[in-house]
Amino acid sequence: MRDVEHYSGFEVVRAAMEVEKNGHRFYSTMAQRATSELARELFSWLAQDEVEHLRRLQAIENRFKDGAFFDGDEELLPYLRRFADSEIFPSAERLEAVLQQAESEGAAMALAIAAEDRFAAYFAKAAEHARDPDGRSAFEWLAGEERRHAALLRERQARLGKS
Repeated sequence: MRDVEHYSGFEVVRAAMEVEKNGHRFYSTMAQRATSELARELFSWLAQDEVEHLRRLQAIENRFKDGAFFDGDEELLPYLRRFADSEIFPSAERLEAVLQQAESEGAAMALAIAAEDRFAAYFAKAAEHARDPDGRSAFEWLAGEERRHAALLRERQARLGKS
């Protein structure tokens, strides 16, 4: 991929699409490996929700093919650089290492919460800089969805801890 200095709105959407695909992989794996029905249902639902987010991003992708949609690139570029250099959802190898732990479901939920928080921040930053009202609305919706995922994971994590 080109240097981050040249990221366009299209590339930001494409990066988000890849993260949603990784989220689907992560949650699908967790659903298959979950030991409690509560966790299995939660992870299955989250996997499907990531597919819905991907569809939403695909629907807005074409709007950004013709040019950038961000104001203040000098403010956004350092953020995109940090995003590009980090991994939102854990790699398959890291997930496998977590799943080998005695408290794997709790550890996986903690990873998922951190990932959802990071992705919510990413979408919120994209929304702040979106010039197109429809793009801004889509990114705000996606940021809210990721915050909702994190809250749901926190609630379920607390319930699993009490059982």
